[in-house]
Amino acid sequence: MTDEQDLPVRRATFAANPAQLDEAFRSSCDAPGDNLRVVSRSVIQCRILPPPDVAAFLVLQYDGALEAPTLVVQKETDKTDGDIVVELSYFAEVVQKSGNPRRIYIKQPALDQLMDQLLVATGGIASN
Repeated sequence: MTDEQDLPVRRATFAANPAQLDEAFRSSCDAPGDNLRVVSRSVIQCRILPPPDVAAFLVLQYDGALEAPTLVVQKETDKTDGDIVVELSYFAEVVQKSGNPRRIYIKQPALDQLMDQLLVATGGIASN
């Protein structure tokens, strides 16, 4: 799973493949400007363009290049002892002047709660 210390995750364990969660994740990434990206077999991201005021804040606050930041919601799936463990996380990605992206985590308790509810509603046992 992820080893980035600054990227808190919401985690749940499933007894079987969480097809309902996969469908909900994919279908929620359908607004104009949203981009569903398959990073690997176990990682999928919904990349979202932030509103202009949020984009300006991120670029100024985190010394970004003049390139639009991206809000990312990520789903990572792994198998552990026969169970399927799913981690949902979110972060902003701000391209630095060096050209390298920087991940920024800004805690959103309402989003954490929404992710926990989604994991449980689709059959997971929350483990946060």
